[in-house]
Amino acid sequence: MSAVLVLQGEAGTGKTALLNYAIDSARDLNVVRLVGIESEAELSFAALHQLLLPFLERLDHLPAPLRKALEIAFGLREGGPPDRFLVGLASLTLLSSAATARSLLCVADDVQWLDQESAGVLAFVARRLHADAIGMLFAVRDPSERHVSLDGLPSLRVPGLGPADARQLLASTAADEVHSDVSERIIVQTGGNPLALIELGRELAPRQLTGQIALPEPLPVGRSLQARFLSQVRGLPAATQILLLTAAADPTGDPALLWRAGQHLGFGLNAAGPAEAHELVTFGPIVSFRHPLVRSAIYHGATLMDRQRVHHALAEATDLSSSADLQAWHRSEAATEPDEAVAAELERAAERAKSRGGWAATGAYLTRSAVLTPDAAVRLRRVLAAVQADNIAGASLRAQALLDSVAGQIDDPHQRVVAQRLQGAIHYALSQPAKTASILLGAARQIAPIDVGQARDALLDALAASRVSGRLAATGASSADIAQAARSLPLPAQSGSIGDLLLDADTALLLDGLEAAAPLLSRAVATLQELPMDSPDLLTWTGIGCWAAGALGDDHALNSLASRLEKQARDQCAVPALSNALLFTGVSELFAGALGQARAHFTERGAIEEALGDDCDVGEVVVLAWQGLASDTRAQAAAATRAAAERGLGWKLVWLEYALAVLELGLGHYEEALASAPHGYEENVILSAFALPDLIEAAVRCGQLTVAQNALDRVGLRTAASPTPLAMGLLARSRALLADGPDAEAQYLEAIAHLRHARGVSHLARAHLLYGEWLRRAKRRRDAREHLLTAHTMFETMGAGAFAERARLELAATGQTARTRSPGHNGGLTPQELHVAVLAAAGSTNPEIAAQLFISPKTVEYHLGKVFQKLGVGSRRQLARIPLDRA
Repeated sequence: MSAVLVLQGEAGTGKTALLNYAIDSARDLNVVRLVGIESEAELSFAALHQLLLPFLERLDHLPAPLRKALEIAFGLREGGPPDRFLVGLASLTLLSSAATARSLLCVADDVQWLDQESAGVLAFVARRLHADAIGMLFAVRDPSERHVSLDGLPSLRVPGLGPADARQLLASTAADEVHSDVSERIIVQTGGNPLALIELGRELAPRQLTGQIALPEPLPVGRSLQARFLSQVRGLPAATQILLLTAAADPTGDPALLWRAGQHLGFGLNAAGPAEAHELVTFGPIVSFRHPLVRSAIYHGATLMDRQRVHHALAEATDLSSSADLQAWHRSEAATEPDEAVAAELERAAERAKSRGGWAATGAYLTRSAVLTPDAAVRLRRVLAAVQADNIAGASLRAQALLDSVAGQIDDPHQRVVAQRLQGAIHYALSQPAKTASILLGAARQIAPIDVGQARDALLDALAASRVSGRLAATGASSADIAQAARSLPLPAQSGSIGDLLLDADTALLLDGLEAAAPLLSRAVATLQELPMDSPDLLTWTGIGCWAAGALGDDHALNSLASRLEKQARDQCAVPALSNALLFTGVSELFAGALGQARAHFTERGAIEEALGDDCDVGEVVVLAWQGLASDTRAQAAAATRAAAERGLGWKLVWLEYALAVLELGLGHYEEALASAPHGYEENVILSAFALPDLIEAAVRCGQLTVAQNALDRVGLRTAASPTPLAMGLLARSRALLADGPDAEAQYLEAIAHLRHARGVSHLARAHLLYGEWLRRAKRRRDAREHLLTAHTMFETMGAGAFAERARLELAATGQTARTRSPGHNGGLTPQELHVAVLAAAGSTNPEIAAQLFISPKTVEYHLGKVFQKLGVGSRRQLARIPLDRA
């Protein structure tokens, strides 16, 4: 099995000592270690490369997409930016494979100085370890000016020493006896910090320790501890001091590079002796400092002129053919004034970093490039590109600060719109979709007189953001406001793209209703369905096309588009698009009554969103509601509602209301069902098409006939505009609820006839249930039994427990006992084991299952072993014959 632990504490508390202890105790394990270095914090994937270097010989055993992602990340091949999820999954698979023969311990020290890309991948791996025989130990300085997201991983705070241990440590390092009063004061002011105790014990004069001379006020701890290290350096020979500064400025720790730079700076091997004698640095295969604070003190304590001189020497000593980016960085740090040649070299380094998916490094290179750029317009362009890179890298607050720094310098209207769209992207990344929509709407209005095409693009992005914020949209930036802005724009001269078609269709839907929008929506859906599978437009626009299909109530088109989007996203390893596709495929299967497949889609999407630092709880809540699990549904819905409201995610609120309405309908709690969706799904076109009849049912059962009739009128208008079999069946089912006698029966029969042509059985089962209930109340028990039994069987097969129970009780009232379907042979499987079992039974291989669930093949193998043991089978063929309860 695997285990993970994060050690947290301030500098000097002994985290590194604990890591060393763990390594010494792990002689029977394969140990790999990496150390974050401040000057290397912007070199994308550098730390990950250091960690995986011993295992790169296994690259050829990885599936092609995973191998390609890692090779691009490490600069071993050309290609577009690798997908972070693929790099993470490749790293997990590589480490898991390496741990097959001998268990593996991965140790990462000073994690706060790891490059962002590597830190994100390591956190991804750590969250997905299970049966991989891998231990991961992280040590991170806290507090730190750089945040690394290790949230949710097991952690241990490493505090200062207690009084007794602190006294013992201080006494062991002091040159003379330490007076008790002096000892107490030092311990209190250092907080028992071991490093501070050791340094003070060594540095304070004997008469200070014995209390004969007053201690300095304040004691040199915290930031002053760096000055204490620097005081040690200042007493060394000049050649040794410049050697130490050069080593501190070099992120590679390469001794050969250090000595080459020394030829330019005038130091040689003899300068190393005093540094080693004072235990400041160790010269081995890697040049390493005794403590990160030593390195920091040396570098930041030097004069600007000395730092620039050292960076110039390192640039001259760096091999351009193998380390062009590092040379560019050293040249930039050596520059004394703006220099376009150096700035352009940094911009090229940024392009190389971007091609490897190193967005943090891209932002750092571009930011430094902008500082060195003489021309104001070019400098602004580079700053805006740096803002975009930082935001994509996840450093949205840094991107915001950078954007703020040039806010008053943007005169060109095109650049102003670029800046506003970047501002919108930052708000979106910070889960502030309402602000995103407002800013993009403003940007569109500003650029419209100059560039209508760019304005329409901004409006389509704004509409996407407004769907996310929903009812929590900012004043003046609702979907209707954005549609009004789009309506006011003239069509561009070369209009006719899918984007233009979708914007016009959305605008018509929001402002004129479905009847006016239906032709445009249908045309957009048809165009998307006809696109070849390798068309880039498929990834760009199909998500919006799914909304269009949902608005039309076309369940077949919705499933078709969502499936196409999912396939292309998987083929192209486009994970954000895959997350979007899984939401729509999950919704499509949900309305078809395939709860197990819906949950599988939502679970996979949840793994993606979790890795992004978000959550995907809504799909799980809706599935629970359909299953009739009341307490779980209500508890999870309440928690998800609070979280969605806090983050301005209005789209989640309407789905959570739908979940509660379904739950209460299944339980026969009609007043609660009616109250659960007070907005009537107006803001969500898919729910308005697929679920509005639920509210009609609840309103009729509560005697709220006016409410029911108003909703029925809306359903009628929608069906007239888009008469799909699903829409006509739901309209007939709804009309039957408000009809009497023969009219009601005719409508129920019509509903059943239409819904047989819809996807799945959920809507059809509901029609049989309602018709059966009507027949029983009309005292036609024999006829009622037929439809209630059909409904009960369908609900049981779906796993819709509450609706099945409702049908069973109705059957009992007719005098017939329902035969309850024997439960699936799940044998006490956990949700993860069940998911693995379902995929394995469907024929997926272990690597394919691992890729879908973002776990390692070894973990799949472990879960599958548990499945076989619990179910008493010995092969996948036998597993496929077992009727698993896949819901």
